[in-house]
Amino acid sequence: MNRLNSVQALQDKLSHAAKQSLDRRFGALYDKLYRRDVLREAWRRVRANKGAPGIDEQSFETIEEEIGVEAFLGEIEQELRAKTYRPLPVKRCWIDKPGKPERRPLGIPVIKDRVVQMAGKLVMEPIFETNFLPCSHGFRPNRDAPMAIHEIQRIITFQGRTVVVGADIRSCFNRIPQKPLLNRVKRRISDPRMLKLIKGWLEAGVMDGGVYIEPHGLGTQQGAVITPPTILQNYC
Repeated sequence: MNRLNSVQALQDKLSHAAKQSLDRRFGALYDKLYRRDVLREAWRRVRANKGAPGIDEQSFETIEEEIGVEAFLGEIEQELRAKTYRPLPVKRCWIDKPGKPERRPLGIPVIKDRVVQMAGKLVMEPIFETNFLPCSHGFRPNRDAPMAIHEIQRIITFQGRTVVVGADIRSCFNRIPQKPLLNRVKRRISDPRMLKLIKGWLEAGVMDGGVYIEPHGLGTQQGAVITPPTILQNYC
């Protein structure tokens, strides 16, 4: 069985267990993070997404040419096994909002954190996916905006609906209270090691122009692998 198939088999197993009981809490997930097949698949996906370096200025090319991918993943595996892994603050960058004067803040984690977060996503996403309604499309795998539009068109055509409401929550990501968010995550995850890891990502803070900014219990990292796709969708 190749790497991709073995990771898919793990995800299928977790998904099946989650579907058997929609309120089951999973207590043994952390050890799956540092499986080498999971880490390799996490690296593959993070590498495909490209992206700039984080605060350590370590690029994908530096890892590949000076460290070696297997050695890099080996270091991550050892840190996770020994529980010495600690996420670094994200690098703040600002992007323009089309047609608006304000800018949107994004956080760029270091590549190591992106890989560990992707490993966490690979393990957690099949569990949380089972709790969502078919009409939900936001931040879900194998779903996108065109599919959501198609669903709206289907409802209008076959159910006779005539109103579409568009809404947005101002600074939603920046204002999400972390404690209630983690309490939502605990509805499905009881593994204290995994919960500590998630808490560490939320509390990692931001480096903005050389100044460290603490989250003070609010907000998620916009631009990180793990949010919003897996954690945030538990809150909304």
